[in-house]
Amino acid sequence: MSADVTGVPERAAVLAFLEACVDAGPAHPGPSAGAPDRPETVVDAVAGLNLPPGSPALITMPNGRAALAAFFGTLLAGLVPVLLPPASGAARIAAVRRRLGGAALIAPRIDPARHGATDVRPLDGRCEAALLGDGTHQRYRPGEAVLMTSGTSGIASGCLHGVDALLRNAERHATAIGQRADDTVLVSLPLHYSYGLVAQALAAFVRGSRLVVSGPPFTPRSFADTVRDHDVTVSALTPGTAVRLAETPRACQAPLRVLTVGGDALDPSHVGSLLAGGLRELYLTYGLSEAGPRVTTLAAHREPEHRWSSVGVPLPGVRTYLRDPAGDGPGAELVVESDTVLRRRLPGGAPTVAGTVATGDRFAIDPDGYHFFLGRSGDSVVIGGEKIWLPSVRRIAAGVPGVRRVTTTVYRDDHNELRYGLDVTVDDPGPRQTAEIENALNRVLLRAERPHRITLCRATTEEWHK
Repeated sequence: MSADVTGVPERAAVLAFLEACVDAGPAHPGPSAGAPDRPETVVDAVAGLNLPPGSPALITMPNGRAALAAFFGTLLAGLVPVLLPPASGAARIAAVRRRLGGAALIAPRIDPARHGATDVRPLDGRCEAALLGDGTHQRYRPGEAVLMTSGTSGIASGCLHGVDALLRNAERHATAIGQRADDTVLVSLPLHYSYGLVAQALAAFVRGSRLVVSGPPFTPRSFADTVRDHDVTVSALTPGTAVRLAETPRACQAPLRVLTVGGDALDPSHVGSLLAGGLRELYLTYGLSEAGPRVTTLAAHREPEHRWSSVGVPLPGVRTYLRDPAGDGPGAELVVESDTVLRRRLPGGAPTVAGTVATGDRFAIDPDGYHFFLGRSGDSVVIGGEKIWLPSVRRIAAGVPGVRRVTTTVYRDDHNELRYGLDVTVDDPGPRQTAEIENALNRVLLRAERPHRITLCRATTEEWHK
């Protein structure tokens, strides 16, 4: 794979990869339903926006080949892609634009009045682009990309990466799982997840593998059907979806050879179920967007059972060590050193020093170098596959008139599912105040990010005067 001086791959290689991609997801009609889906059309149309080099382009596209064409098209045009959840509402997009910048918005359909757009242009039959603002937006450098990190530092925060580093991390991950050029890779994880984008889509690109793009919602049956219908040999899931697959008998039969699981640790009993269900190779991984993103890998099918609770050892080129954690809990905080870590945090972060990132996650490392995940920072929680940064939620609720204090409580419900709630001190408890808090949260948060309960209590006289 060749690239220019910015690290962006050559146009011919990108177009060849995109043309070979298969869109197996549900139809997402764009402005001209039925118009041909041509990746080259999207790439050329993005270049035709004639935006200044380094301008951020916000992309809110559902999983599909068109989303990848928009991502690669922005890079080829010298722009900086910022992949956002496709369900992002106008308030969330505005928050990202305000904090990170945004010269353009690319989406299936755009109401210019909701985004203050100055011009809306079709890119192809699946998407269109809106030019935003007066050209005074934040700019970065060609060859950079932003991975959003709502779960670790805020709803409208991100990691600025060089695309060359993302491709390097994708190559290392592909090597660790034995991915080959003759593999067919299924990405069903959201492409705005760094795991889906880098470890699957970009790994398929650098290895020359065929890519099949599906998308949420996940069901074991639809996953198995897509694997069978498209001769998929490699795919990846989050721990939550992997558990659902493990509970479905014989769901991992051929042609699937490799399944990787990334996120929190997977319970060893589910590891055993997946391997017993016909899966030949199972890799448990750990990573985070700040690291570029993959950090460690365990080839569970080659390890004894006592290591199935581990996420393995670092990838080549990655060094890790432990330091005392900032919060309570077992283990110590994991620190990662690599040439793939972020260049800086956004907004306003200083450049990363010496390729080092503190993860905020607690680990233990055994004498053989195997890493065991023990928990996250008390201000971060993973619910339904979404990592949620609780201070951001508290800040939104605290901005509602009449709210005096907001705290969060993490708990497990009657089905042992992890949940969180808001405890809000207000001047006047009642249905109207609850509705105002819910409306403020719903404008910015995705459905999976919202609290499962909101409890109001009346402010004391002392709190009222504060």
